[in-house]
Formats: sequence, C-alpha cells, structure tokens
Amino acid sequence: MPASHTRLIGIEEEFALIDPATGAPVAGSAARVIRDVSDEAPVEHEFLDSQVEIATPPCETADQAEESLFQLRGRTLAAARNQGALLAATGTPPAAPDPALVSHVTGKERYLEIAHGARKVAQTHYINGQHVHVSIAGPDEGVRVINGLARWAPLLLAMTANSPIWDGADTGFRSWRHVIGCAWPLNMYPAQFASVDDYDRRVDRLVRSGLILDRGLVTWVARLSARYPTVELRVADVQLNPRHAVAFALIVRALVTTIAAAPDDDPQLSGRGIDADEVNVSLWFAARDGLTRTLVDPLECREVAATEWLDELVEVIRPALDDAGDTERVREYVADLKANGVPADQQRRALAAGGLAQLLDLCEASHLRDIGAPAGRAPALSAGTGAR
Repeated sequence: MPASHTRLIGIEEEFALIDPATGAPVAGSAARVIRDVSDEAPVEHEFLDSQVEIATPPCETADQAEESLFQLRGRTLAAARNQGALLAATGTPPAAPDPALVSHVTGKERYLEIAHGARKVAQTHYINGQHVHVSIAGPDEGVRVINGLARWAPLLLAMTANSPIWDGADTGFRSWRHVIGCAWPLNMYPAQFASVDDYDRRVDRLVRSGLILDRGLVTWVARLSARYPTVELRVADVQLNPRHAVAFALIVRALVTTIAAAPDDDPQLSGRGIDADEVNVSLWFAARDGLTRTLVDPLECREVAATEWLDELVEVIRPALDDAGDTERVREYVADLKANGVPADQQRRALAAGGLAQLLDLCEASHLRDIGAPAGRAPALSAGTGAR
C-alpha cells in the first residue's frame, strides 16, 4: 500500500483528431467532440482545432490514475467516433492535412495572439505530448527538483518517444514531436537555477521584455506549474498505451521524491555542474534514437548504453517506488520497453507490416485495456468504463 505521504500525480494527455481513413487531422473537429463529452469528462481545446486535451484529477495511487485515463480516453474516443474522427495517441498525426482543409488555431484570444507572433511555426504545431504533474512542498523544492531532473531528461524522452511519422513518411526520428517543438523559443531544458528567486527573476524578465506573452508560455521541458503546486515535466510524447502513460508518471513521481530527499551535493540528483547545452543536445539524440543505441548522459557528458542507464534509473528510485507501492508496475513497464521497444518502434512495425491502415488500427486499439490483442479495427469502448 502507498505511504500516507505519497505525492499526488496528475497526467495531461494531448491527442490528434484524425480522419480514420487517411490519418490526416480533421479541421474543426475538436469543438464538436468537446460538445459531445462536456457533461461527462474534462476534455479541453488545445492550440489547434483538430486537437484535444484530457487531464486526470490529482491521484495518489496508480489504480486511480489508470482508471481515470481509461474512462477519459474511452469517452473521448466514443465522441470522436460519433463525429467521424479517430482519437490518435501519437505525438504527430500520421498524415498531413489537406492544404484546403488545414486545421486552424483554436479561436481563443490568447491562442490567436500566440499564433500571430509565431507565424508559420503555429501552422505546424501538430504535436501532442504527455505532461506529468507531481505535487511539491513549495516552489523552493520545485526548483531543486527541476535542477535535479536535468540529468535524466534525455532518458525520459527516449523512453516515451512516440512520433516517428510525419507527412506520411518515416522521419528517421522516434520523437519528431520534440524536433518540431524546438522551433518554439523556450522548448528546451533550462539552465540551472540558483534559487526560486532566480527562477522568478528569469521568467519575469522574459515576460517583461515581450519575449513571451505570459508565464503560461514558459515551455521549458520542466517547469513550475503556473496553475498548480506542482512540478510539470513536459518531455514525453503522448503514449499509445494508457498503462504505459501511468507507469511513466510513477517513474517521474519517484524521481521527484528521490531528488527532493537527496543531499545538495549528490552528483546524480542535484544537477550541479550539468550544462544545459549538453542536456539539450542529449535530448536531440534521444529524440532520434529512443532506447535503441547509446545515449549521452549529461552528468559526465559521455555515452552510455540506453538500457543500462534505464536500469540505473530504476535502481536509484527503487526506495521511492517501494514506498509508494509502484515497483511491480514500473518493472513490468521497463521489461516491456526492453522487449518491444518504445512506442515509436511499435508504430514503425505496424506501418511496415500493413501500411497506413494497420498504423491507424494501432492508433485505435491503443486505448483498449488489452492493447495489442485485437487483430484489425478495435470494437467500441464503453463510454462508462473505457473497457471493451
């Protein structure tokens, strides 16, 4: 059973609403889907009108988070089907939109102002991530955690890469979402912070100078949430498998807990001496290779076998996993990654085996509790449970 002091987690997932035959985003579909589920599930608009976002409530246990995700995905998938669209849990949609039907920026004043400043970049924002919130005691602890996460960010991206396809073709990357995101000014890992005052000072300077519109546009890979008493990790692509999404969030929670309790001079967990440039270059290679090759550990700026680094991470956070009752779930998740690769690899296998049709089958089947079992188009989910 989890300890009473277990930190709360929240999971936000962004999805593309795509044509079930072509894989292209369906312009204007988000508003119709949101109207269908508005009384049942907290589904929200995202930046483009072919994207939606769901978010779990704060959860203490993995069971709570998993059940919430299955329900939210099930209801949203059913609403998307009613509108002739497919809710796709992929970091980038498989096909480009028809130029005559290109998705538009959602008609909120803030989004429109952002789009005006971003220009062409805003028109290619077909990217969907998983954001993990972990509760913190206060902003001082949060800044300490952000510093400490720097070493592990490339590995966390490699584990969750799920966007190999762009405009109908293999990009050669496992997370093309990360590459597209780098076109935005702050989509990077920030340099180390001396204190929470230093964090606030840097953010305030960015806003005051006009370089960003407001604090909500601090799109660092890890940041203090502008709305909640949490650290928000934004490194992951949205995951095919809801169970994997939860297991990844459990790893993030255990890492936050471990960093918060570590001595200030702990080389693995303090982030001291780690250069942000090295972290961001390492993120780029993690986006390319996933767990298939070596990654660059920013701690000593050296190559390390990806699976060995993954084993080190699990060992470092094992006491926190044990305390929360999460160890077995995480071990199963890690074993699956080692055996089957990251979700981008699963997408590539589907595309190679059966072309776009099989890739779209995978996108639909991914929401099921027994992911991987169906052979062909998945049956409808129960709107009440998210189960078959």
